[in-house]
Amino acid sequence: MPQIDDVELWRRAARAGDAQAFAELFDRHAGSVYRFCFRSTADWALAEDLTSTVFLEAWRKRQRVEVGERGVLPWLLGVAVN
Repeated sequence: MPQIDDVELWRRAARAGDAQAFAELFDRHAGSVYRFCFRSTADWALAEDLTSTVFLEAWRKRQRVEVGERGVLPWLLGVAVN
């Protein structure tokens, strides 16, 4: 069974409110977002809180944000920076 790409999962989460699709995106990218946040803060607990905040923001903005062919990770990391 082929893996569904980020763009399709994002589309499902945005248009249909598919929580399972969003959960798949979380499973794929939470580690990368967490490591990015940890490298920025050098604080394990803060990196965990920031990762949660990034995905909360992603859920809130899922209907207004279009992700490119590179997937959702670049956008998530941009949220983490800001």
